Amino acid sequence: MVGSKNCALQLMHAEFQVLSPLVPVRHVKFLRFCKQLAERVWAVVDVSVDALREGSDAHTFVNCRRLPSGCIVQDMPNGYSKVTWVEHTEYDESLVHHLYRPLLRSGMGFGAQRLLAALQRQCETSAVIMSSTISPEEHSGLTPIGRRSMVQLAQRMTRSFC
Repeated sequence: MVGSKNCALQLMHAEFQVLSPLVPVRHVKFLRFCKQLAERVWAVVDVSVDALREGSDAHTFVNCRRLPSGCIVQDMPNGYSKVTWVEHTEYDESLVHHLYRPLLRSGMGFGAQRLLAALQRQCETSAVIMSSTISPEEHSGLTPIGRRSMVQLAQRMTRSFC
């Protein structure tokens, strides 16, 4: 897709994981709609394809169903972004080991808090890699070509997200 993602509707496939064999991987197929609400303000909304089917039974999904979820991203004047994220999923809790159920119920396993923490780590890593104030010696083995490749990868990942 070339150009702006404004009013773009995309079919997405994703896997959500908790690093434990006691929590099954969540496979989700969903539609993502991106819309620019105002200058420097974007909304990204996701909903499972299964949730849109007429007369779909709540118990027919296999692993997980993503109910209306998404985020609002607002560019701030200081160069940071303000992100508000809402995550709403439905899953079969009987497939999860009882020790992990409180973690998943709290939202720390697959919820918005975890997704925001991952996004924040990615942004911090990108900021360090793209920083011109850090000397090459402080990059612990990252050559200028490697640094440029990492910046390009981060930019491609950002473009594919929105």
